[in-house]
Amino acid sequence: MKQRNFTPKLVSLVTSTLLLGSISLQAAEEYGEMAPSKVSPEAWQAISNWSQDRVSLLEYISDNDEEYELDRYVDSLIRGYRDGEMLSQAKALDQNVLSAWENAFTEQAPEDNFFFTRYLIQFKPTVFEKWTQQQKMPTLSQHLERNASQLYSTWHKEYAAPKRKGLSVLEYDRTLPSDTLAELKELLTKKPIFGPKSQCSCQMVTPSTSTGQVVTNYPSTQTPWSTSTSDGSGFSKHHAYVNTSAYGAFHSAKGKRWSKNKALSFDNTSAHNSTEFHVKMLCADTGGFACNQSNACSGNLEVRGTYSARYHVTGQAKKIWSKGTNSHATDGAKFAVDLPGAAPEVILFNKAGGAAMGYNTTWNLNSTIGVVKAALGITSAIVNGNPGSLLDGQLADALITNLAGMITRSGNQASVTTTMRARFDSSDVSPFLLQPNELYHFTLDSKGRVQARGYGGYSDSHYEYGSSGAVMYAANHFTCGSNVNAPAPTGLWFYSSQSGPDSDASLRSDVENWLSVQLNKPVNAGQRQGIIH
Repeated sequence: MKQRNFTPKLVSLVTSTLLLGSISLQAAEEYGEMAPSKVSPEAWQAISNWSQDRVSLLEYISDNDEEYELDRYVDSLIRGYRDGEMLSQAKALDQNVLSAWENAFTEQAPEDNFFFTRYLIQFKPTVFEKWTQQQKMPTLSQHLERNASQLYSTWHKEYAAPKRKGLSVLEYDRTLPSDTLAELKELLTKKPIFGPKSQCSCQMVTPSTSTGQVVTNYPSTQTPWSTSTSDGSGFSKHHAYVNTSAYGAFHSAKGKRWSKNKALSFDNTSAHNSTEFHVKMLCADTGGFACNQSNACSGNLEVRGTYSARYHVTGQAKKIWSKGTNSHATDGAKFAVDLPGAAPEVILFNKAGGAAMGYNTTWNLNSTIGVVKAALGITSAIVNGNPGSLLDGQLADALITNLAGMITRSGNQASVTTTMRARFDSSDVSPFLLQPNELYHFTLDSKGRVQARGYGGYSDSHYEYGSSGAVMYAANHFTCGSNVNAPAPTGLWFYSSQSGPDSDASLRSDVENWLSVQLNKPVNAGQRQGIIH
């Protein structure tokens, strides 16, 4: 329920009314909350095209060598501030504000207001937006509209989103199919949960996927498949196989290789698996026009993503004439967000781990994890020791976490089992600022590999990995204008275990516990994915 402040004049009027009984006052009208909406892919695309810039203002400045205008804007912001003052103000908004500094201005001190502000604009737009609102500073577009009108006008005319130009989501594209247009009209005229409908309504909007759910997964359902090679004839025999399964970013692989009197290598890399979800708060009137930004809503966007993997390898080459064997299993994942505007992708965690055993072989035991790291863009170093123990103590202090680990054993008979865990939780740092009609895109990508080799006499090897985890968000704590239907606090989730360290039951419990705290209500996550308000 929205808070309303009563002025002394109004308090006096109410007091007089109660005392004299000559004036009858009606209670201030309370507007209802808007339940979240799931829309078709076509309607989602129409809303996105309407609200998203073709080229952001920052990108346009860069592409047209107008950096000096950005510098003029920065100079106007930092005027009157002592060095380090803006850094302390930004840290008050987000303790983790410098997590990407080394990638931006490696040779500059963050206490320099000029370079720190440039860094905020490009790499921490959410924090910068909070800071401009707090300090009542103009946005970049407001500054350029006043001080570089021709530059702003050209961008606005040719590259800005239709919503910035005052066009309705119903009218900006004359080629919209009639059924999509009808869906959009129904969305805009939807009634609130309670109370009347206001001039402006804000609601959380989610695209439906090919499976009719709210989170996009590749593959979209649990998908098993297998690969094998076999030769049982003649003096030299061999057999190798791997059975794999995946649902979204979570996947598993399990197999065995043996050979007699010949060298045999087996190598299998998983497909690039992923899970993604979009977050969007649509604020528009019934005619499809964007609400005045100062009269709409902003909110907190809390996000949590987890990924855990278990690895197990065995091998033996101890019979007479046996010469060598090895076995590898590795897996890694990256969780990232694409924020509104020109800011680069922000990596929330990226981590790979694995297990390997080897005996009398020239193979590089770390070769497999190197491939996984390259595929995921993981740039961290190999860490000896238990990779599962390295993460939890550091994630609360760093938005970007680069860790990797592989456990190795040598000998003609060896068995290795280990686990890896990664987690990002915005509750450990600060929430994302949820702005009206902006798009936030989160992706969890994974890739795994098993590899084995043996030769001479008889040798065998076993290899497997499995992963589990969850992604979820909670949109809450909305601050809205006085004549706005605010969104209902909304949560979304997806979880899955594909032979990973965590069961579906424990993942469900994690989802329910986290969302119930964020939304301050009981949550039933009996299905693997869903949305709640």
